[in-house]
Amino acid sequence: DVYKNTACMMHMGNMTKDFVPVGKEEQAEIKDDKNALKVAELMGIDCEWMITYFCKPKLKVGTEWVQKGSTCTQAANSVAGIARAIYERTFRIIVDKCNESLIDKAMKKVHYIGVLDIAGFEIFDYNGFEQICINYVNEKLQQFFNQHMFTLEQEEYVREGLDWANVDFGMDLQPCIDMFEK
Repeated sequence: DVYKNTACMMHMGNMTKDFVPVGKEEQAEIKDDKNALKVAELMGIDCEWMITYFCKPKLKVGTEWVQKGSTCTQAANSVAGIARAIYERTFRIIVDKCNESLIDKAMKKVHYIGVLDIAGFEIFDYNGFEQICINYVNEKLQQFFNQHMFTLEQEEYVREGLDWANVDFGMDLQPCIDMFEK
């Protein structure tokens, strides 16, 4: 569930600020478990177990497992690392869904999301959420530009009876825009 994952990541971002140092070794503990409770609920795990593994993770030393206290920075980095992993997997789900909805059997390569931007058609093996947002906006701008600079101009040439061959502006990515806007 993309919405649930997004909410979880947002609460994890807040949770990184909830750690306080305790004792002379300044081991991390949660000062307010409000965000941790929300994260645990969204992830479907026990809150105490989660907090323990962020604050006192188990490490394998030789053949034995030991608990090591984390600093606030280490605990926050652990939470942030899990949030990034959820983010990456959620984004991959979105990309896969986009690919499923945009496949055109007539295309030579069908397993990618490509978005026309100002610099040209980009196809990435791996793409980040920020890049896809940038490409989405660029595609909207490109569509606006094509419509107002070319399509309407060509229609004007036809109305004026000029000898004109309409130009094909390549693949229309309106279905991709529509999918993002849903």
